[in-house]
Amino acid sequence: IFFALMLLSHEMLGPAQSIERAIRFDIEENANFAFNGVGTFGNKNIQDVNSFADFYSWFRLGFAAIYMPQTSSVSEGSSLPAVNLTSAETAEYLNFNRKLGPIKLSQQVAKVTACENPDLLNVIDVSNDTRCFSQSHEFFIQPTDFDIGFLEYVEDTSKTVWLDYKDPTRMIEELENSSWLTKDTNHWQITVVTYNPDYDILTVTGIHFLLARSGRIWKQITFMSLKTRPYANLWSLAWEILFFGSILTIFIEEVYEVVTGIIAARNGGKCRPMQFIREYLGIWNAVDWVSIIIAFTLLGMWIATCLDRQTLEELVIMLTNTCYAQNASGCQDLQADLLDATTEAGLLAGRTSLVSSFYPFCILLRLFKTFSLQPRLAVVTRTLWTSVEDLAHFGIIFLSVFITFVFMAMGFFGRTVPGYSNFQIAFVTLFRALMGDLDFDAMEEQAGRVIAGIFHITFMLTMLLILLNMLIAIIMDVYAMTKQNAAHSDPVWYDVYDYFSRLWQRRTGNRLNIWTAKVVCMTSLQDKNDKHEEYGKSQTSFFGLDVTEDKETLITFE
Repeated sequence: IFFALMLLSHEMLGPAQSIERAIRFDIEENANFAFNGVGTFGNKNIQDVNSFADFYSWFRLGFAAIYMPQTSSVSEGSSLPAVNLTSAETAEYLNFNRKLGPIKLSQQVAKVTACENPDLLNVIDVSNDTRCFSQSHEFFIQPTDFDIGFLEYVEDTSKTVWLDYKDPTRMIEELENSSWLTKDTNHWQITVVTYNPDYDILTVTGIHFLLARSGRIWKQITFMSLKTRPYANLWSLAWEILFFGSILTIFIEEVYEVVTGIIAARNGGKCRPMQFIREYLGIWNAVDWVSIIIAFTLLGMWIATCLDRQTLEELVIMLTNTCYAQNASGCQDLQADLLDATTEAGLLAGRTSLVSSFYPFCILLRLFKTFSLQPRLAVVTRTLWTSVEDLAHFGIIFLSVFITFVFMAMGFFGRTVPGYSNFQIAFVTLFRALMGDLDFDAMEEQAGRVIAGIFHITFMLTMLLILLNMLIAIIMDVYAMTKQNAAHSDPVWYDVYDYFSRLWQRRTGNRLNIWTAKVVCMTSLQDKNDKHEEYGKSQTSFFGLDVTEDKETLITFE
């Protein structure tokens, strides 16, 4: 519960998503070009940028109009004149966001490699350009935000351009006249930084254009949103203290168990470390230590993220003061520093979010550890553990058959269906088809109704109706035996009643816990042993039995 509350207070998912969706919608729907004769309706948007000329048209007529306006907007048919915007009005975007610094245009140049068939290229080439380019950044289907986020981007700093808001049309035309984009370019992007004071969220928007060697230009918009002051709400700090406090408690308990185990292994002067290792190293203790390590890793990453955000806040203040002072060179330098710092902080925040997204699985395993103490709740874990060998052998057969169908699908439909263009994509597409998400029309269009139908029927009969049902049968067979073994154990609500009943008896003094009982027994034994030492023998009573030992004999109680 503490982890969930801490995660929700840190992530700010709703506000960040709302800001990003607003910016995306504005760029995709309102940044238009290819206007009609009247000049009031643009027929194309960013997805229609398919050449360098289209990009310059979209940038000048579409994006510059919504992000770098020079005059005020008036309603259609209004007699009110459009007036020039002030510097304060120019700094606003979508009413509630503030623009920070100038716009950055950067690009990455493709690497030149040897052509696969240079002889043929020399014969047919008429432009004397016999270069071929690396395909290391090629995408065969529409890239996602995740693909762009983890794509290596080596910026060519000699072609980096900063645009202010004074005369965007002139600056964009200068870029076009200087041939800023060439076929050497394989990735260029527009980067802007905005700040929303209502949510205290800093957003870096990247508009990416990727020129594939096939000639197509892929378009994608990515975002990186960060809250500059994560502890503005003290509840975030409270949930964090409670969560990491509980993790620290688990750590202390595990260390205490290890120390006491080592001491016990050396009992009587005989070191038995292997016995301790066999007793301690089990799956549930491993789960505890993995949870502890990941939690402390999260703590370290979160501290580093907070320090980065403090640096971001300081850079934003310096950038704002410098840009308002009309220091163009200093403004560009600070904007570059802000983008670098934001990128670094965003990557760290993304990794932190990725690790924290996997941590609930550790919590789930700890829940299974707790469930294993109650026979009725342990049915699921015992079923999976008992059937692991059968599942492993079944998995070999299942993967062998499934991969065979993957290669068949690539051969039949890989030419025109994007979901089967390579092995990784085809593997996921076919698994989705197994779960019911199948685009049969695209398969039918590529290979014909007969071949697509035979493949689909064969795949579903083999994988779904036979193999998946066999998987269910393997699990249910073991589940039935496990459930029968646990049928005579008490239900969980009996254990809950038992727990609170014993707790009440301890509070009223009618019951002692095991540790108190041990101390009382040991104290009583020691007192009786001291009384009989004067006779040369020690005689004690242990649970109603008289025990007589020589004085030299060591009496232990475990």
